[in-house]
Amino acid sequence: MLESKRIYLRRFEEGDAPLLLRWGQNARYHDMAGFEKIENMDQAVKSVHQYMTRPESYVICLRNSDEAIGLIELYERGMDEQSGLLKTKEIGFLLDQAFEGHGYMNEAVHLILAYAFKHKRQTEIWAGTFANNEKSQKLLQRLGFHYVYTVDYSQVSALFSFKEKYYLLKKEEWLKIDANTKS
Repeated sequence: MLESKRIYLRRFEEGDAPLLLRWGQNARYHDMAGFEKIENMDQAVKSVHQYMTRPESYVICLRNSDEAIGLIELYERGMDEQSGLLKTKEIGFLLDQAFEGHGYMNEAVHLILAYAFKHKRQTEIWAGTFANNEKSQKLLQRLGFHYVYTVDYSQVSALFSFKEKYYLLKKEEWLKIDANTKS
């Protein structure tokens, strides 16, 4: 289990379905983070089972109450060993709006970065945010991520109507930042 002073990360459980249903019914999470729309408990149960099968998907919980307040994941960027993508991951996260502004997501992202760079031996972590999600972009920048490019998905397919900004954090940059936060 990954933990800090105030939070810990745990694997998804079937009992998390009501939480996913609540987030899936809130358009804010879909509009800001691309969280899937979930309309009923059957869909929520299917969704929680999907999260349970992903090896690096976690629920963010408060240590003092065990309350689930968000989710964070590391995604594969590619499985081709020759490309070098096995040494990189992409991060995704969502925080319940009732818990915004308290630094919880900063702690959660820091935990997952430490895990990815120190234990999973990743060389870089990517993050994509919707172009209008300025809070996530500022968080990424505070943690050392650098903006790299924007993709206008409406140019890729008529099915999409959004732009996504991509940020990158390399291990050597993170190690410098991490060392400075401990002194």
